[in-house]
Amino acid sequence: MGGAVLAGAVRAGLLEAADVGVYHPDPGRRAALATRFGATPLDDDGVHHADRVLVAVKPQSFESVAPLIAQRHASYVSLMAGVTTATLSKRLGSRKVVRAMPNLGAAVGASATALAWHPETPADDRDFARRLFLAVGSVHEIAESLFDAYTGLAGSGPAFAAVVAEALADGGVRVGFGRDVARDLARQVLLATARLLETKHAAELKDEVASPGGTAIAGIRTLERHRVRFALMDAIEEASDRARVLSRDGEDA
Repeated sequence: MGGAVLAGAVRAGLLEAADVGVYHPDPGRRAALATRFGATPLDDDGVHHADRVLVAVKPQSFESVAPLIAQRHASYVSLMAGVTTATLSKRLGSRKVVRAMPNLGAAVGASATALAWHPETPADDRDFARRLFLAVGSVHEIAESLFDAYTGLAGSGPAFAAVVAEALADGGVRVGFGRDVARDLARQVLLATARLLETKHAAELKDEVASPGGTAIAGIRTLERHRVRFALMDAIEEASDRARVLSRDGEDA
């Protein structure tokens, strides 16, 4: 995810690759990452001279990484799930902390990123974080207490949408299409629907397609009979609950 954000920022002109440093405790990984992004590899001393640090490591690695990157003068943007701004500030020794949670859409410039920050984070650091994630999609400034709910909807949502796409393709195969054609049709249906939803409410779009006595309303009746709407709502709630558990585990680590 860190690579997707960095690539998007360079592509948008927010950052120059030559001005970006990459740090990893393992020298081999560090060199490989620097080569991949056209950035400068930073050693243990070099990372302590950075003004802004994007923390893109697994939450369980934070305990060992924090002492290596902690410095009072730097500002931090964290992509770690389940690690609060309070914990980030305490372990990094800085109050200039932004917590961000992009989703998989960042890889194609279509992320929905949640942002929250420490109460004492300066305005220019908040603005930089906004611009950084606008380079890979949309930005939503939300209460940190809603980050687990964000994970349930926007973070996990691509997986739920992928299940829908797979089911649509399977339905196409069942009614006679070859697998490749069915997959392409399902993909195109979801792509077109997403674009239409940029200007129409979901209920409005559904009503336009579902003409009286037609095919779509017959299919919708079947979806309602099988409680598909409830299943998707329940999936988001279950994913949000699981995120809360993982967040507590991360804070206890």
